[in-house]
Amino acid sequence: MKKTLVLCSLIYIASCAYSGPVNVWDARRKWVESFSSIAIDFKDNAPKLVKTQAVNEKSYKTNEIQTAFKGYSVLSDKTFTRTYFVTEKLRAVGNLVLSNVSAPFVVKNNETKEILGYVHIDGEKYSLLVTNELENFVLLVNSATGKIYDKVGLVKDGRLILMEQSYVPSNPDFRFEPVFTTLTEQSKPTKGFDIKYDGLRLDRLWFVYYDYASAKSGGFREYDFPNKPGLLNINGVKIRVLAADSQRVDYMVLGSD
Repeated sequence: MKKTLVLCSLIYIASCAYSGPVNVWDARRKWVESFSSIAIDFKDNAPKLVKTQAVNEKSYKTNEIQTAFKGYSVLSDKTFTRTYFVTEKLRAVGNLVLSNVSAPFVVKNNETKEILGYVHIDGEKYSLLVTNELENFVLLVNSATGKIYDKVGLVKDGRLILMEQSYVPSNPDFRFEPVFTTLTEQSKPTKGFDIKYDGLRLDRLWFVYYDYASAKSGGFREYDFPNKPGLLNINGVKIRVLAADSQRVDYMVLGSD
C-alpha cells in the first residue's frame, strides 16, 4: 500500500512540474538528427571591402586651345574617394543533370550560384549551393576541385542532413569554378574645384567656381567679366578667353598663382 502511494505521489509531482503539451517523438527526432547532421559554417555574401583610395581627376591642359559649352567645365581638379568591393560566387563549367529514383537536379552551363556555407566531410571541405528545384536542398561542391558530391543535402535547423541516395552525374567532367565580381563606389568630391561656363548675361561672361574643399561641400561662387577677349583670373586660376557667346567659350588655361 505504501509503495502504491509513493508511486502515485511521484506521478502527481511530475505532472505538476510540467503541465503543457509534450511532443516526445519530435524531441526524440531532433535529438537523433543532432548526431546524424553536419554543422554548417554559413557564409556572409555581403560584398567584401578590398581597398579604398583617393583618386585625383584633372580635366584640362595648360597652354592649349579648348572649348567649353554652357553648363560644362572649363577646368576641374577634383579628388574623390573610390572604394572597391569583391563578391565570390561559383560558376558552372558545362551542363549537369544529377539523377536517381527521385526528381533530378539540373545545372546549366555558366550558371552562377551564391555559396550558402561550408561543411567538412571526411576531411574535405565542401561548398553548399542552393538547388533550383527544391527549397532548402543543396548541392555539395568540393572546394578544392570543384567536383560535385554524389549526394545532396537538406538544410534544417541550421545544420546539413545528407540524403541516403546517391546521384549519378550526366557529365563526369562537370565542375564549378570560383568567379569574383568587383564593385566600385565613388564618393562625391572631397577636395578640389570645378570652374564651369555659365554663358552670357547683360553682355558679361559668367563662370561658376565650385569649391569642394570648403566647409560646406559643393560651395560655389559666381564670377563675371566683360564680354571681350582677354586674361581672366578666377580664384587664382588664369584663363585667357579667345572668343565667347551665349553657348560656348574658347579659351586657354595658363596656370594658377
